[in-house]
Amino acid sequence: MKFCFLFLTLVMAFATHAEDINFSEFDTPRKELDVESLRWKIEIQGNLLVFNKTGTRLLFKADEERKWRFGNDKPITSYWNVATKGLPTTALYHEWQFNAQGELQVKFRQYDSMAKNRDGSVKTGKLLQEKDYTVENMAGPSIVLYQDDTRRIVAQFHIQVWTDDNTVDIGKLGINSNRMTIFDNKGNVWASRLDNSTGNNVYYGVTTHQGSVYMSYLPFEGAKKIGVAEKNRIRIDQGPLRILIESSDALLPRGIQANVYGIVDLNKRTERLNQVRSNGSDKESNFLEAIKQK
Repeated sequence: MKFCFLFLTLVMAFATHAEDINFSEFDTPRKELDVESLRWKIEIQGNLLVFNKTGTRLLFKADEERKWRFGNDKPITSYWNVATKGLPTTALYHEWQFNAQGELQVKFRQYDSMAKNRDGSVKTGKLLQEKDYTVENMAGPSIVLYQDDTRRIVAQFHIQVWTDDNTVDIGKLGINSNRMTIFDNKGNVWASRLDNSTGNNVYYGVTTHQGSVYMSYLPFEGAKKIGVAEKNRIRIDQGPLRILIESSDALLPRGIQANVYGIVDLNKRTERLNQVRSNGSDKESNFLEAIKQK
C-alpha cells in the first residue's frame, strides 16, 4: 500500500499571481457507499448572502449560519426564519432526504412570514415560491429569496461529506467539553448538556438510560476501534446502531481525524430516563475499575 501524507497549503499572491501544483497518487480500493452510510456522513450548512442586483459581487454575509445533520432515517426539516436589521425577513422551509437510489433531494418553500404557535408548531404565511431539486455532484443548491434594483439575497447551502480515510492515532489526549449531547440514528437522545470539562479525561465513560459508552483516543484493555472524532464530534458505529456525540467546544484541531477506541454496552443502563452517570480519568487502571462498577 502506498501512503500519501496530505498537507494543508495556503498559497498567497504577493506578486502577480499564485500557483499551486499538487500531484497525488492512491491505490487503496474504494467501495460504494450505501444510503445509510451516506446519511451518516452528510452535513448541510446554510448561509445568507447579500449580493449586488446581478449576483456578481458579494456585498456582505448576513449574521446567520446554520448546520443540519441526519439523526435517523427521517428527513432533515427546517423552518428557517431570519430577521436582520436593514434586510427583509426571510422565511424559508427546506427539507432534505435520500431516496431509495441514494439521491439527495431537497424541497424549498419560501413564505412571506412564519410564526410559532403555542404548541410549538409553525404557522406559515403566504407561499411565495417553491422549488424541488435533486442534488448533483454533491454541490449545494442556492435559492434567491429577495431581489430589487440594488441587491439580491440568497440562501446558499454547502454539503459537507465526512471521510474516514485519513484517520490517525493521536495518542494521549483528553476528551473534554463543557457541553456534550449524545444521540443515535434511531432518534434517541442519550444525554444532553454533559459537562466533563474538569480534569484530563484521556479515558471517558458515560452511562445513560439507552446504554453505556467508554472511550479514548488510546486503545485500552477490552476496547476496539468504535468510531472517529473530528472537529466537535465523535461518530460511533455499533452495527446497525450509530451514535453521535456533539460538543459545544472543538474536541480536536481543524483538519485532524482521530481513531476512537472503546466499549459500547447497551445492557448497562441507568434506571430512570434522563439519569446519567459519567466518569473520566487519565489513568487506565482507574478507568477500568469504573467500568466494572454496576
